[in-house]
Amino acid sequence: MKTVRLIAKVLSAISKILATGYFLSFLLSIIAFTTGWNLNVIEHNTRFEICYPFTQTPFLLGEYSAGYMLMFLLLLGLYSLFFLLVGRVFGVFTQARLFTAHGIRQLKMFYLGNLVLPVVAIVVVSLFYNVDSPAEILVVLHMLLGVFTYFMAAIFREGYNLQCENDLIL
Repeated sequence: MKTVRLIAKVLSAISKILATGYFLSFLLSIIAFTTGWNLNVIEHNTRFEICYPFTQTPFLLGEYSAGYMLMFLLLLGLYSLFFLLVGRVFGVFTQARLFTAHGIRQLKMFYLGNLVLPVVAIVVVSLFYNVDSPAEILVVLHMLLGVFTYFMAAIFREGYNLQCENDLIL
């Protein structure tokens, strides 16, 4: 179990770093789109570049349309949330006691986020922008991840109940 805890700590840290990076990119994008700071509109107002802060080096690129920018912001925001939640799930495996109410809650938030948010996001974006098949594949993959995590949460719930019963007997 020591190896599992070590790997979980490393993956939790990596996930939280990724969550921070996506969130900072999300904030930079919102600031760029609302104020025009570090935003370059190119190719006859059809493409955009968001530059690294205080430079002219492009960091994020995309199509300059309201629907695409909505999808772009949703992706950055939802992936920052995804990596935050996955970091918390990995954090569950670093605890001395594996089956806890806190662990079950983290798994539940993760599976609900993967089952609900991608579907809602794709529906909202499809109202404003033509969604391509790679996005649909990502939604299906997140839903599969959500179902798998739901099964894991059910196992954790059962383990927690058995652990509580065992604690009452002792």
